[in-house]
Amino acid sequence: MRYIYSSLSIYLFLISVTSCGNWFLPPLEINSLIIENNIIIVFSAQPSEESIKKAFSLTEDGQTISGSFSFSNKTVVFNPLNSFRDNYEYIITISTIAEDRKGNSLLNDFIHKFYTKQDIEDPRILNISPINESNLILSPDKISIVFSKSIDIVSFDRAISINPSISYVLEWNTEYSAVDIIPLKPLIKGTRYTLTINTLLTDIYRNAMLTVFKSTFLYGLDMNPPEINIIWQTSDGASGPLIPNYENHNIPSSSDIIIKFDKQILIDAIAGFIEINPPVSISITPNFITKDSVIITLNNIPRWNNNYSLKLKKGITDTFGNKTESDLFFPLFFNKENYRPILFSGGILKNNLDYIYINSTTDYSAITFDVTYFDPSSNTGIPTELYYAFRISNEADSLSLVSAMQAISISTRNSCAYISIRTMNFLTSVDSEYNIIHSMLNDNEDGKLCILKIGIDIENRDNRGLIIFSIRNSISDNLGNTIINPINITLNKQ
Repeated sequence: MRYIYSSLSIYLFLISVTSCGNWFLPPLEINSLIIENNIIIVFSAQPSEESIKKAFSLTEDGQTISGSFSFSNKTVVFNPLNSFRDNYEYIITISTIAEDRKGNSLLNDFIHKFYTKQDIEDPRILNISPINESNLILSPDKISIVFSKSIDIVSFDRAISINPSISYVLEWNTEYSAVDIIPLKPLIKGTRYTLTINTLLTDIYRNAMLTVFKSTFLYGLDMNPPEINIIWQTSDGASGPLIPNYENHNIPSSSDIIIKFDKQILIDAIAGFIEINPPVSISITPNFITKDSVIITLNNIPRWNNNYSLKLKKGITDTFGNKTESDLFFPLFFNKENYRPILFSGGILKNNLDYIYINSTTDYSAITFDVTYFDPSSNTGIPTELYYAFRISNEADSLSLVSAMQAISISTRNSCAYISIRTMNFLTSVDSEYNIIHSMLNDNEDGKLCILKIGIDIENRDNRGLIIFSIRNSISDNLGNTIINPINITLNKQ
């Protein structure tokens, strides 16, 4: 084996006549390249050894090959650690880092590719029987494939797949350029089979097929409408079935709904057959490759424990023209307990001997701070108590105190008062205030009750203005559930 590369270099020395005079030195060039058991490179000038070691690389089918260098005047010899192997592609690269001893470098990267193959043409499939998109009345006794050249049969085993899968044996011709796939059992009537050969297929010279090959055929006439199977599925892989005309409970609020058909349908039209009531914003993602499934994503978190209904209208059509004959209804309840969102049941602010309610019904109602307790002139910052009650999942331990500290705030307008949060802790059922606060809130909601006691300082002012009690929707329980919408309740200080 001997590969030779050569280049005749003509150097033009340009003299620019100026007051000083400038000489332009020629760049470093490669005069010849010989490949035998090693690689011999002759440069136009004596090269810098360190620069050559950095600039030179040799790859075998993309993998770097290591070796040793020897230098003699203008000649560099690279000895690979292992000898060149048959049926591989090798690439020699010498980058512009290469310099001669005067600092002149190559003008461009030098790249030379050579093969130890007798053949570098990629294999192709010339013919397949049954032909693509065939409709067969009788079950085929074999699937025959003809290739453009001899195939590595081990790579064929890795590259081929048939869906639905079948058991088969292979019979190759003597040149390994044609194969018969012989089913061991009769094929299933009314089934479309897809044969795929991917780019793992190689010929006997290790040349790979460049593109994936697919071919399908239908055995038997299909007169049945498509069958439908629907599940809910979360991003972590949890899933469960959905049953028509049955109350499907315990669906996580983060679920997608996946519709699967037993065969290919006219997938482009599927969106017109899907309806959810009450109406919610959804995204419909058909699988345009397999054409047998659809993912429905709810763009907004559904209301916990509300009744939704998924309707699949009749007329969904498969590729044979068969249509579903009736509407399907799936009642949905997104009420899996560990996905229960946090509910704000209300708050109570202690105003001397009075209690001021803080909830949606008291928004913009009047509040007057008891001047005997909150004297505007003294601004002593007398501590008082604010209680917030929440309902959380029965499977949660408690609210996250850290998230509560970050999410709860009180602000004022027109300098009517200065209010700061000083302490924050949870009440337990043994605390004397627990049942009192609960009874005052008239809270009849479901879920675990969680009461937060907040110690605040209030410095009263003579001004009127607004006091805004805010809870951002980042407040969470230990399961990660949050309030669906932020809370802002405004009281009008008189």
